[in-house]
Amino acid sequence: MSQSKTRALIALGVIIIALAGIFTFRNGDLQEAKGDAPKYKEIAVEYGTFNMMVSASGIVKPIDRVEIKSKASGEIVELPIEVGDFVKKGDLIARLDQKDERAEVEQSKANMAIAEAELKQAQHNYDRRDQLFQKGLLSEEELGQIELTLATAKAKLVSAKTALERANERFAESIVRAPINGIILQKYVEEGQIIASGVNNVSGGTPIVDIADMSSVYIEAGVDEIDIGKIKPGQLATIIADAYPQLKFKGKIVRIAPEARVEQNVTLFDVIIEVENTEGKLNSGMNASVEITIVNKENVLLVPTIALEPLKGPGKPGVRTVQLKQGNEFQPHEIEIGLSNFKQTEVLSGLKEGDIVGVAMTSRLKAENDRMEQMIRDRSSFGITGERSSQSQQSSSQRPQQ
Repeated sequence: MSQSKTRALIALGVIIIALAGIFTFRNGDLQEAKGDAPKYKEIAVEYGTFNMMVSASGIVKPIDRVEIKSKASGEIVELPIEVGDFVKKGDLIARLDQKDERAEVEQSKANMAIAEAELKQAQHNYDRRDQLFQKGLLSEEELGQIELTLATAKAKLVSAKTALERANERFAESIVRAPINGIILQKYVEEGQIIASGVNNVSGGTPIVDIADMSSVYIEAGVDEIDIGKIKPGQLATIIADAYPQLKFKGKIVRIAPEARVEQNVTLFDVIIEVENTEGKLNSGMNASVEITIVNKENVLLVPTIALEPLKGPGKPGVRTVQLKQGNEFQPHEIEIGLSNFKQTEVLSGLKEGDIVGVAMTSRLKAENDRMEQMIRDRSSFGITGERSSQSQQSSSQRPQQ
């Protein structure tokens, strides 16, 4: 026997043995699937709520995220916060070394005291000289010189006050406080580190922490361009965070991006959904799945979408066929349908509550059996062809040469 014939027979034998076990195990199902009369699963037509949803994936983001910097430069001597801490508006975030600022404040106070004393003396001199001028004992030129001295003293006091105010500001700026209620999301520095001013430094200064109010958060979800036309601000959404698959959070669409982005050759539009996070379970950066409700109709007559069949003959818009149970038999029956999703379809006319429709119980085992049988036939044909070819070659080799 030739090698090709042997290989073909071995392959055929392996397939037949494997299939014999499968067909023996599933024989009852196959016999049922090959029955002549179709079998139906009976489903009652009933009223219910019809929903159409658009699904997307998104990321939790804070609504108000504030990066905190110091207006002053210097060494951090106190930093009483850690990531995850809740802080209130006005709470201490960081305190810088204040020796220089404190000294500047004290010097400015001293300068102001001197300016006040000089102004007082200048005012006293002016009053006495003015009395002399009124009696004709002082020239106008001498009085003008005294007026100039008084004006200079007044200006010096204004300058001293300004310097003191600025020194107090710099002293206050060396203490960094929380501008809002929120949670510390990031901490960029540690005690002992020298930081640069966020006002006077060209680089923008050294960030200290990021704070965000997480009582409400955004879900930024990418929606396929195919579905974006169905979505509008104000529509409701259900959010399930990967961290809490058992929980459902309610949200509302507040914004739709006017420009698309492309991710792995898919065009997406970012949809912003606001979600209440009063329990603080949703953290920044969490992944979440989003279901946006685009249709929500209550008290609608519904039929399973799988029960719908196309019309035989010319089609009619919005008209389908169902197998309606009449007595003990199922008969084709035309109905008018409305909105539809993968699970349910709205019935506009042709059925009433309580009607029984049938869903064909076509066993997939029969299709699998047909496919396997075809494979066997193909294999068998290959073996026979190989055998005939081998025999032909053998006969040819045994012919006497002319």
